[in-house]
Amino acid sequence: MILTAGFFVYLGWIFIFSQNEKIRQVSLFGPSGQAEKTAKITEKENEETFGSENIKLEAKAAYVFDVLKNQPLFELNPDVQLPLASVTKIMTALVATENLPSYILVTIPQEAILQEGDDGFLSGEQWPIADLVDAMLVSSSNDAAFSLAFEYDKNFNGNFVSLMNQRAQDLQLVQTYFLNPTGLDFSKNTAGAYGSAKDIANLLLYILKNRFSLMEATRFDEIEINQRKFKNTDYLVNDLAGFMAGKTGYSDLAGGNLAIVLDKGYGHPIIIVVLGSNFEGRFRDAKNLYEAVIARKIDL
Repeated sequence: MILTAGFFVYLGWIFIFSQNEKIRQVSLFGPSGQAEKTAKITEKENEETFGSENIKLEAKAAYVFDVLKNQPLFELNPDVQLPLASVTKIMTALVATENLPSYILVTIPQEAILQEGDDGFLSGEQWPIADLVDAMLVSSSNDAAFSLAFEYDKNFNGNFVSLMNQRAQDLQLVQTYFLNPTGLDFSKNTAGAYGSAKDIANLLLYILKNRFSLMEATRFDEIEINQRKFKNTDYLVNDLAGFMAGKTGYSDLAGGNLAIVLDKGYGHPIIIVVLGSNFEGRFRDAKNLYEAVIARKIDL
């Protein structure tokens, strides 16, 4: 892979990007610094019309972005602030690899083992950062996400979640705010992270342009690290041609979320984000949007 400020080569295709993205500024935080209450969804059917065709979605918000043309193809409540669930881990991966030395081994703390889910990690094990990031993004491991943040907080005298929020501000992700590194619901009424469909698309766009190798493992159905297998939580990895990267998210407060990057063909990447769907509906929504792009129901 070859990266420069203006383009990169991936799987034989050359991707060229405009450096002049414009992101509309909207309110992010309340006066207390906490995420404000999730905005009310626009009162309209979750349906958009392109030509004579209708695209019906189960999601509360969706955003489709054409990377080469640097323009949105589809918008449904794109700026509404919604719970992110494990889509949070995209930022966790970015911040961990930017702030932890690549050569260190991360020790899995007992507190990580107590996180929701079981990915086979054992307390006291030591893992390279890159391997933990891959496991976290592919299998949505909460143990791995917690361990990366814990390592920074304990041994580098910092606050990992604060770094995540600062990075969101740096990238002008104006509806995004994190309370933890996993995206797990913080309480019965408060999500672990909030953001908009457009914010997540812009985060993926940044990674696509600057750090795409970070998410390369997510294009595989399963990966093996240290003789352990990690299954991809994204059902579409083998179902959609040109799948390049993706991250799932699901929680009681968030419902079903999905963020994916697909190559439409001839080096034409498309970013699709759906938020606030349901467990299976997020995959149906993303697939319907992608098929609309292919069928040119959404203009290219």
